[in-house]
Amino acid sequence: ARTLDEAIAAANGIRFGLAASIYTRNVNHVFEFVDRIECGIAHVNQATVGGEAHVPFGGVKATGIGGHETGSTAIEFYSELKVVYVDYSRQ
Repeated sequence: ARTLDEAIAAANGIRFGLAASIYTRNVNHVFEFVDRIECGIAHVNQATVGGEAHVPFGGVKATGIGGHETGSTAIEFYSELKVVYVDYSRQ
């Protein structure tokens, strides 16, 4: 790719989205990459290897290597917030 836009379009144009990486010294490119890339794990100035067990790393699109709801994210994934008001004044 000749430009960041071309690179991101090429990466997002496939059906997989486990991990992506950018090598750059341009901090603006870093933030644009992280914001626009469609993947589960974004790496900056390092290879796309490894995943941390405490973060969700199942990927996006047609990608998956395990649960998308691992680690502390599972609490949100398996929970539903409900607000309950109880009036005990009529006991």
